Amino acid sequence: MSIWIGLILDVVLIGLVTAGLVQAARLIRQLAGLRQNRLEMERFVQEFNATVTRAETGIKGLRHAARESGDDLETLVEKAVMIRDELQFITESADQIANRLSQSAASAVQRPEKTAAARTDAQKETDITSGETVKPLASKKPSAASASRAEQELMQVLEKLG
Repeated sequence: MSIWIGLILDVVLIGLVTAGLVQAARLIRQLAGLRQNRLEMERFVQEFNATVTRAETGIKGLRHAARESGDDLETLVEKAVMIRDELQFITESADQIANRLSQSAASAVQRPEKTAAARTDAQKETDITSGETVKPLASKKPSAASASRAEQELMQVLEKLG
């Protein structure tokens, strides 16, 4: 009986050793898979780091470009504000000049009527015999020295219109 017990114990031990070997083989395969996965993970991390580095470089480039375009935009806005102010000044000046011109034209139209009635026949004969031509006040142009550039341009436009 002791042989049977020894034999049963040997079979049990052989079974346990075989089960241990099977488990060891599985663990070895799993460890090999983990090593392979670890290598793949290292490659992935390296590629990820390279991608992150490229992204950081791209972001720096975008920030630099944004700063430059922002500076350009800021200078353009400043220029636009200055031009707007100049145009507003020109418009106001043109309005004032137009008002003065319309007042001058209205008074020039009224003056020839008054002066024509007030002039005597003797004065008319003197003008005709002396060869002087009498020009109405509306046709008088301001001298170049007294008129500003805007006034001169406005007068040119008015002459073209009628």
